[in-house]
Amino acid sequence: MTGHEQWMAMAIEEARLGAAGGEQPFGSVIVRDRAVICRTRSLKVSTSDTTAHSELLAVRTATQKLNQRVLDGCVFYATCEPCPMCLGAILNAGINHLVIGARKSQVQQFSKTAFRFNVYTVERFAEMVGWPLVVEQALQEQCIALYADAAVELTR
Repeated sequence: MTGHEQWMAMAIEEARLGAAGGEQPFGSVIVRDRAVICRTRSLKVSTSDTTAHSELLAVRTATQKLNQRVLDGCVFYATCEPCPMCLGAILNAGINHLVIGARKSQVQQFSKTAFRFNVYTVERFAEMVGWPLVVEQALQEQCIALYADAAVELTR
């Protein structure tokens, strides 16, 4: 298992734990120098907070844990391509390396209301704002399965 696969497996575990607790199956991990800074899952359902996406919670947790606003040198792992709100937080934190599991276009079929951002991709967003974002994928099939198997309605 490669490093990216190892960290993405942790994000998948977070997503599964969240789903088991009635949350939507989204997980995130932030890593710096091969050390996990934080692991988070979506908490939208339990908190009734539409902004409690795993990605936003990860950025908040990591910046507070490290006591720094900019997360230089970190790699962000997300089980699904981050929405524009979440990608904005990732970029505002100074992260320029993103590893995603599933693409929005690969999972939007599993929801009637989620992932409706037209032709949005993280690459297009980063290009639009002039951010040098490196995007890779890891454990794509396992991440797609999270959403295919989800019993909850995905509303992002």
